[in-house]
Amino acid sequence: MNEGMVKFYLTRHGQTTLNSVGRLQGGMDSPLTEHGRAQARRVAEKLTAIINTNPVQLSVSPLGRAQETASIFKQHLNVAAIETDERLAEIGIGDWEGMTMEDIEFTHPGALDGSGRFDWAYRAPGGEPKDAFLSRIRDWLADAESARMTIIAVSHGWSGMGIRSLYAAQPFEKVTAKGDSHEAVFEFSDGHVREF
Repeated sequence: MNEGMVKFYLTRHGQTTLNSVGRLQGGMDSPLTEHGRAQARRVAEKLTAIINTNPVQLSVSPLGRAQETASIFKQHLNVAAIETDERLAEIGIGDWEGMTMEDIEFTHPGALDGSGRFDWAYRAPGGEPKDAFLSRIRDWLADAESARMTIIAVSHGWSGMGIRSLYAAQPFEKVTAKGDSHEAVFEFSDGHVREF
């Protein structure tokens, strides 16, 4: 790509049944709610307005909620290719998957304390280590930055924060904001992240 051109976009899957009741998913899965499917359609329309009819490649987490979101995108965008990429999966939080934050605090007092707002996930029993998580996100990012076609990544809350954090060289705390939304779209170009 020429200097100054957009490298890739990032979105999060629509709301799921577990999201709707405040339960953490990690590597678990649950289907999109009707509201989540409507969110995916709105994001697809937003992406269509940004990208127009240019062909794109969808790079999608293997988890069902991201796959379902991508299938909705495919109905609206000029999708030249769909690639399932394990590196975009949500962080695994082991024994805490399916729990609420209150459940974790009750069963593991103090586990949510720490030096940073997001350190707790790396302490999950049986969860994914921080180095392994960041390594796979970093590997995906390197491939996305060298792609010849515009990529739309369909990922997750935590993985999306990891991508934005590494790309912009900012801590997780600096990249949350609307990033936790199921309707945010992020554009990545020349070291800058723009949110729609």
